Amino acid sequence: MVAVLLAGCPAEQEFAALPPLTEDGQPMQAVPADPKMLNADGDRYFLVVRLRMATIEVPLGTASGTEEIWSYLDEEPVGAMRSAALTRNGLRIGVGRGDSWSDLAAVLKRMTGRKLRESHMLAAPGNPVPIVLKRRQGIQTIFTFHSDRTLSGADYPPGDNLLTVSCTLDQDDPSVITITGVPQVRSTQRKQKIVQQSTGFLMVAKPTLFRFRPLAFQIAVPSGDFIVVGPGSESYRPHSVGHHFVVREKEGMEFETVLVLMPEVFAAPLKK
Repeated sequence: MVAVLLAGCPAEQEFAALPPLTEDGQPMQAVPADPKMLNADGDRYFLVVRLRMATIEVPLGTASGTEEIWSYLDEEPVGAMRSAALTRNGLRIGVGRGDSWSDLAAVLKRMTGRKLRESHMLAAPGNPVPIVLKRRQGIQTIFTFHSDRTLSGADYPPGDNLLTVSCTLDQDDPSVITITGVPQVRSTQRKQKIVQQSTGFLMVAKPTLFRFRPLAFQIAVPSGDFIVVGPGSESYRPHSVGHHFVVREKEGMEFETVLVLMPEVFAAPLKK
């Protein structure tokens, strides 16, 4: 299992058909439309999620100020209350069907004239996966809107701005992935902490994580469909969460980052 999880590697290409995952040189089986076929012969298996990601930067207002991108996406799975909380904090999330990806990719490329940057990683179901949106940020002052419509602000230490996601599966229907995500600031400075492992207690240096709980979300996505995370209309506010996580400055100009997540589920039989 560890060998499989370390097999992911980044690539600079658009979403295209990738070869199946392998385990001990044998291709793993993509989860079929009928999940019962996985153990039709009574074999036991383990599941792994390949999380494919694509990012593209567009000029400020291209994604947050128009509906062209979002017209290809369904925002209802996010939930009305959660979608409103994300919007107030400068973020927006939608779900797209796998067969509509080529149309959306064409729109994104037309906006910038550049290809999307793709990478992929493997994750065991339930394990958190940090996705770095902005690296090596200085001290940040960020204000967060809460569900009760109150506003709070805080100063965060230098570090990386992450979107940490976890993919969980239903063993009875592993073709649908539940993606839980939350924005986080991961401090550059590390502190010594005591961690319990199978061999005993160890002292390790770990960063401090600051979570933005009002922006946490959970969406069920069929394998092969995708999630888009991008700037909302309030991302123009310099102290909003969206501005700090998906807006960056280059040569005096501001650009918005659009992140696409496409999860795929594979199964490998356990050795008897």
